[in-house]
Amino acid sequence: MNSMYNFVYRKCLCLSTRYFLINNRTYKSNLSYDKLFPNCKSLDILSGPIKSPTSESTGNAKFNGFIPIDKLEITHRHARGPGGQHVNKTLSGVEIRFHVDSATWIPDWIKSRFRDMNQTRVNRDGYFIIFSDETRHRLLNQGQCLDRIRALIREASLVPKGLSDEERKGIEERKKTSSNERVIRKRIQSLNKQERRSSSVDLS
Repeated sequence: MNSMYNFVYRKCLCLSTRYFLINNRTYKSNLSYDKLFPNCKSLDILSGPIKSPTSESTGNAKFNGFIPIDKLEITHRHARGPGGQHVNKTLSGVEIRFHVDSATWIPDWIKSRFRDMNQTRVNRDGYFIIFSDETRHRLLNQGQCLDRIRALIREASLVPKGLSDEERKGIEERKKTSSNERVIRKRIQSLNKQERRSSSVDLS
């Protein structure tokens, strides 16, 4: 009985001491979360899962690169191409798909341009599909798919800049000079042909 009591007492003492040291420690590294990201609650493990930032929280309607994994349909398939028996044994290929219209993490003004620029990757139901099997590791292939999605969304978010009046005038002037040079070259070429013809007639 005394041995059991001593065992329980030592366990409780160890747990209380550990809890006290964790909550009352004074030294923190320069790479700790509270120093790298001050006043940031999203990195706190006890605060719950990280939520997708929206236009209301960020104050703008731009794509910030955040892609919620829980909003994607991720499946694993056999990798294509050479690789021997390893290809047929492991499901290292990763396919990611999501519905473009219902994707709340993409601003609405980007969705139309995103669909137009990626018509070959959007099926009839409106799902964007991308596949990667460049490596033999699932996480690396999944990371490549996410990087491609970010790059395509950012490319669709780039609005083409209109030309100013000065740029239009410069383009028109360059077109005129190039057309004049082309006419001059043709004229010189025709004169050269005429000279060759006249010289050949004289020799005969």
